[in-house]
Amino acid sequence: MKNTILLFLILISKLHASEAIGFYSAGSLAGAQSVFEHGTPIQKLFVARGRLYTSDEMHNVLTDASEFIKNNFPDSEILQVGDLSARLGGLAEGHASHQNGLDGDIVYLRRNKYVQSPQAANWDEDFVTKTDLPTKNFNTERNFALFKFLVKSTSVSRIFVDVSIKKLLCKFADDSGEIRDPNTVETLRRLRPQELHRTHFHLRISCPPNDHECTPQSGPEAGSGCDDLSILLESVQNLHSC
Repeated sequence: MKNTILLFLILISKLHASEAIGFYSAGSLAGAQSVFEHGTPIQKLFVARGRLYTSDEMHNVLTDASEFIKNNFPDSEILQVGDLSARLGGLAEGHASHQNGLDGDIVYLRRNKYVQSPQAANWDEDFVTKTDLPTKNFNTERNFALFKFLVKSTSVSRIFVDVSIKKLLCKFADDSGEIRDPNTVETLRRLRPQELHRTHFHLRISCPPNDHECTPQSGPEAGSGCDDLSILLESVQNLHSC
């Protein structure tokens, strides 16, 4: 009897499991739940757009990130998430990717801990000045701690950021001595400079092991990438990143 019940529960879980299909910029998503159905502990922005869905694995990553912030920075704002994917994946207006449930846009952590309204039509804040420097409201220490946690503890493949933010974090790691830590180097390796990421960072996770129709992206080149940032500007055309 117990074996029958266990088998039934396994079958039910498989029926409700999500599946990422195809590439980030040419794919679809099956069996997905919205972040509201899944109970993901985030502030979901741009609700009216309907890009509320993502893979089970991304739900777990977002939950882990939210819990990390809560446990390590209890006075911080909640994790604020913009576009994920449509219910069945596929094309999402304004994005080349976000098609298979493995991409998500997230607001940088702020020093003033401001939380944006879910009803707002666009991002509330640009974290890069007109002179291409990170603003004073960009929380360097907390953002870098979050990035390091994500790279070390989850299935993150890439984190797309503005080039000025990558430069700042390279300098921060060098000045603090953290650059000698292999996890710091690996984090910097996965921080990829990309245009249109002055207001948020773009989190991308790897293909889930059991999603056999998911098409993976090759890994970033070895090293921190801090020596010559100009060659790391990954174009949408070549890497389908945004």
